[in-house]
Amino acid sequence: MSEREAMRESWKSVGNKAESLGLKLKLHLEQEQDEAEPREPGDTKAMIDDLGQRAQDAFDSMGNAAKDPAVREDVKDMGALFKDALLATFEAVSSEVNSRTGTSDDPPPPAPQDALPK
Repeated sequence: MSEREAMRESWKSVGNKAESLGLKLKLHLEQEQDEAEPREPGDTKAMIDDLGQRAQDAFDSMGNAAKDPAVREDVKDMGALFKDALLATFEAVSSEVNSRTGTSDDPPPPAPQDALPK
């Protein structure tokens, strides 16, 4: 597999894990909303109260999700996949730059003795 293909696969893995994590977080949020008391819309105070309740529900959901072992494992895995994807990207970019500039990762040859300043 080429470095570019490895890079693409790494980012694809990050995307898949992010999608999985997003679904789990969505489920936690939906559970919190199902348990919340319904509010009657009407005046401005009711709208502000409703907005405050929704924000509180979202934070409660995130707190509960952080306690979920499956969510914690997904976050941990996503961090590792993200790191791997970044490394693969930097390797691919480095290889591309080296191929276009004709350089390599090898150290430069030592300078001849007569070329050194005295």
